[in-house]
Amino acid sequence: MAATHNLQKLAELTGDFVVKHHGTWNHNHWEGLCKKVTALGVDMDESFEEHLGMLLEHLRVFYFCMPPSPPAKAKAKPKAKPKAKAKSKAKAKTAAKPKTAPAAPGETTSG
Repeated sequence: MAATHNLQKLAELTGDFVVKHHGTWNHNHWEGLCKKVTALGVDMDESFEEHLGMLLEHLRVFYFCMPPSPPAKAKAKPKAKPKAKAKSKAKAKTAAKPKTAPAAPGETTSG
């Protein structure tokens, strides 16, 4: 998502600044950032500079405490196909015998 509000642009500028300089910067780097922030239309008075500096210091702490990127998610393993259940011997025998119609009253069955 593109930054639309100046606050979003400031957050992007400062975050990129800390990452680009690997959490360490010098006075010339700081002045370059101040020029970019001024280009957003910000009146860089003493109070704003102080707060911008504090923001950078806080971002530096996060920079050194956080991993560079989120941990990779483990790939989902494909689900194994369910195995066919083995028929028990009793079920196998009954399945092998053909079914016959029940005997009518008075008839005898051989078997």
